Amino acid sequence: MMTNTEAFSALTEQQQVLVLSAYAHDLTMVAREGYVAGGDGLSDPRLLRRINEVQHRVTSAILSRLKGSLERYPDEVLINVSGAGDGGDEVNARLRSSFRAAWRIAFGDDLGERSRE
Repeated sequence: MMTNTEAFSALTEQQQVLVLSAYAHDLTMVAREGYVAGGDGLSDPRLLRRINEVQHRVTSAILSRLKGSLERYPDEVLINVSGAGDGGDEVNARLRSSFRAAWRIAFGDDLGERSRE
């Protein structure tokens, strides 16, 4: 199976924007895990801070691709700093799962199942 970085790097910029947008959306649902159910409090402020930082990097990557800017993280670095790379803690595992869910939303299949045109 391809790594998240390999699969992402094989995409066109437009396809990358699609995956990153789906990932940004899915991250908002991951962030809900840090809220107190039925209230305004936070059950996991560290998770929410981490998601906010990842959201910042992901939305910056979307913007740079839409603008056609080459001043951006290389794909491997982006995948790692957005939490979708290998390794890390249980939050990283959750973020990798979220990235793969975003891939399914964007393309309708699991990461690495078919070649991209």
